[in-house]
Amino acid sequence: MTNTRSVALYGGALAAALFAAGSVQAQTAPSVPTNAPPQAVTQQAAATQPGLWDRPALTGDWGGARTRLKDNGVTFTLNEVVDAVHNFNGGVRDESRAAGQLFLGVTIDTEKAWGLPGGKVQATLFNRHGNSLANDAGLDLLQPVQTIYGRGTIWRLGQLWYEQSFNDGATALKLGRVTHGEDFGATPCGNMMNLILCGPASSQIVSGYLYNMPVSSWGARLRQRITPELHVNLGVIESNPENLREDRGFYLGTQGATGTIYAGELQWTPRFGANGDLPGTYKIGAWYDSSDSNNIVYDVNGDYQAVTGLTFSREGHHSGVHANVQQQLIAPQADGAHGLSVVGNLAIADRATNKLRSKGAVIVTYTGLVPGRAKDDVTFGVGAAIVNGRVTDAQHAQNDAGLRVGDPQDTEYAVELNYGYRLTPAITVRPGVQYIHNPGGRSDRDGIVVGGLKLVLTL
Repeated sequence: MTNTRSVALYGGALAAALFAAGSVQAQTAPSVPTNAPPQAVTQQAAATQPGLWDRPALTGDWGGARTRLKDNGVTFTLNEVVDAVHNFNGGVRDESRAAGQLFLGVTIDTEKAWGLPGGKVQATLFNRHGNSLANDAGLDLLQPVQTIYGRGTIWRLGQLWYEQSFNDGATALKLGRVTHGEDFGATPCGNMMNLILCGPASSQIVSGYLYNMPVSSWGARLRQRITPELHVNLGVIESNPENLREDRGFYLGTQGATGTIYAGELQWTPRFGANGDLPGTYKIGAWYDSSDSNNIVYDVNGDYQAVTGLTFSREGHHSGVHANVQQQLIAPQADGAHGLSVVGNLAIADRATNKLRSKGAVIVTYTGLVPGRAKDDVTFGVGAAIVNGRVTDAQHAQNDAGLRVGDPQDTEYAVELNYGYRLTPAITVRPGVQYIHNPGGRSDRDGIVVGGLKLVLTL
């Protein structure tokens, strides 16, 4: 779908869910004697399932099977996230688009499931679908307005790894299909829809070789606890652009690998406040990719390639650093209301090989703003994506040579405000508005206003 029907589709699905939720309530069955046969107990469990309006997951407890599986170490996580947006100003044309992601995950506690202490298995499938507003409306942005769009509208194997803990959990080794973003620079999106405001920043500004889910690669990560509040992550991950291809959603080979990514991160998790009710997470890390690549602007003679047209000079690696903060500023009340938290992220890539030099954002969330709506939240974020200064200088040179028109690219700013309405424990509806200043990093372009609706369904 490439028109407003894509938005209407998700709106219709939501309306159907709400109709069912309003008409199906929890039922109470007669008590079953303690000596009743197993089938009677199962029937009572099914009869006492909460109505759709009260369920923590829309698909329920599967007749009690979901709880039994979890008790035996097998936990299923299913959800659908939808980003529906419309540009009211900016771009080539006004359009409405919706993109979605279906997440299917299973986590196995090997001690409960198989008697193997300290083990954990994770397998996750992703299906991305829908359309991009940035593409179809000609927004020409550095970062898209729908975080959930990208990497192909296909099924992908996003995780398939085994982790073993040692020394009472002080040491943990993970092996398998992993992503850089799950262990290094991992930061929640803070309920944001604009990608500038959604972490982890490192694997978004260098998305050609550092991958977030749903794109996975072969790798290993060692986590070592140094003190109760301090631990270090060290990792090696295959650098392989084959994994990005849209016909490689389940590719498990190594052909096409260009090098190895080495990653490290130090993480501190203090608890502030008189009662220790203000938890925080602080991370600082770096990465190094041994892959060769073209210089981002210079030719073999050290001149601007976009002006001379000669072959690019070659670089022997990629690198960068990141920092992330999550901090509770005001502790929420017992019902979850009136809590204030902040998320911040920053990433800086090397100047030789990357178009985007850096990206940073700060997101603040307050819960229970509206009386009687303790679980709701209001979230505000501001951030910037900054173009490599060498790219900006090269574009100036192109302009001077008459090879390009328009302001050179510099910094794109994004601001977003949204409200998370917790409709049921399994349905959150988040209307919001975005404003993008200097779209594409160009100061000669008008700002873009985007209205959005994020829908999060726990299945």
